Amino acid sequence: MILEAALDVLVPSLWEVQVSVAAAAFVIAAYYWFFTGDGGHDANANDKDKMGQLNGDHQTTSAYMIKLQLLAAKNLTGASLNGTSNPYAIITCGTEKRYSSIISSTRNPTWGEEFNFSVDELPVQINVTLYDWDIIMKSAVLGSVTVPVGHEVQSGVVWYMLDRSSGKVCLHIRTIEHPLNSCRVLNGYAGAKAGRMISDKQGQIVVHRKPGPLQTIFNLLLDEVVEHSYSCALEMSFLYHGRMFVSAWHVCFHSNVFSKRIKVVIPFEDIDEIKRSQHALINPAITIILRMGTGGHGAPPLGSRDGRLRYKFASFWNRNQADRALQRALKNFCAMVQADKEREQSALRAQSSPANIPQESIPKTVQFQPFIKDDVLVVIHNGDFPSTAEQFFDLVLSDGSNFTVEFHSVRKDTNVKIGQWHDAVEFGGQVREITFRALCKSNIGPPDTAITERQHAVLSPDKKQLVAEYNLLWCLRIATHQIEPFQS
Repeated sequence: MILEAALDVLVPSLWEVQVSVAAAAFVIAAYYWFFTGDGGHDANANDKDKMGQLNGDHQTTSAYMIKLQLLAAKNLTGASLNGTSNPYAIITCGTEKRYSSIISSTRNPTWGEEFNFSVDELPVQINVTLYDWDIIMKSAVLGSVTVPVGHEVQSGVVWYMLDRSSGKVCLHIRTIEHPLNSCRVLNGYAGAKAGRMISDKQGQIVVHRKPGPLQTIFNLLLDEVVEHSYSCALEMSFLYHGRMFVSAWHVCFHSNVFSKRIKVVIPFEDIDEIKRSQHALINPAITIILRMGTGGHGAPPLGSRDGRLRYKFASFWNRNQADRALQRALKNFCAMVQADKEREQSALRAQSSPANIPQESIPKTVQFQPFIKDDVLVVIHNGDFPSTAEQFFDLVLSDGSNFTVEFHSVRKDTNVKIGQWHDAVEFGGQVREITFRALCKSNIGPPDTAITERQHAVLSPDKKQLVAEYNLLWCLRIATHQIEPFQS
């Protein structure tokens, strides 16, 4: 009797075993669903996506460049408890995926950000999906739209309905056709593949038999080697602590705070500037500023007043040491790309001889794309000014001039963001963008409207002639002006 009682106590019954197994299966399933979920489409880049543009597999030639401007959205769903959202956008074109910045606490965000995509053939489809950023939980989808892009050069500013019950997004899409046999140049660089071609020729690539963190976490190529690694935190709406990895081609960051996985992969070809900064005045930080049109990779970046996106990293053990390493890595990448350009030019000069080259094989002069249409130009003034063209540019149009700021201040414009001048590959000369909100004088319309102004300037080599063009987009009416050449 004692033995039977002991067995009844120590040995579980079949019903107890079934209940225990079911409870264990439920706990395991709940754990994987809540803690190891992707944390939102923004934070965890899908490994199956392969992040094609980040693996260094850039196409050396592309027939078309698509310029997409994410201007604004309105009447979005309020995903937060206070009835607003923290919207950001993910723009996908083929295998390329770009992230916009986060606009906090609004249902009517305004971005004014541009994203460039290079494609080999048209038509293609571009998908724009809006999300609500959440510090801990998975980001909620606010709506999406898929836009087919054909061969038209410019489609204009269009409001697209989202696939949800409410909400619209405003996009401006342009298609630019590259000349045949032209090399794809992304913001002045020949692409990350150029540096890898150098290493292939010199036989300096070291392939690891065992994949490292850049391969297991970020799915990069096997020749990616971690040169530096730092413990730091990524600033977004919250400081996400993690680790930064620096290779010869990328700056990578990984974090898993509150089971919200964040991966950021920044190609050096997309970096415009690396500078020291501060977080909360007492926390030394490093800000990586991206080139215009590149967008973020892996997680939403921060916005800036000049229109360029940026990632800010703080909480370094030694901020100055990390900054020197990043500056040195960026300098080495630029030198590697420049050396590759010079090598290709030397090879072309060595192979080219006027006596041996057929007339039909001589490349023709590249014709730049028109900045604005000639039939809508308006002549403001045509005459002599009491200054040289170079002095006029420095006083009125240069980055250090206060004329543009004072001009918009007199007009009572708000949210004025002035971009910096940069080389225009397709137009020639230099271009910059200015975004602002102008007052509307219509009694039935909104009190103000967002405007994107593109400026194009060409200064002659002798610095005696200046051609400036202005193109205002997304206003109640489109106005375009041209300033004729200024002569000394």
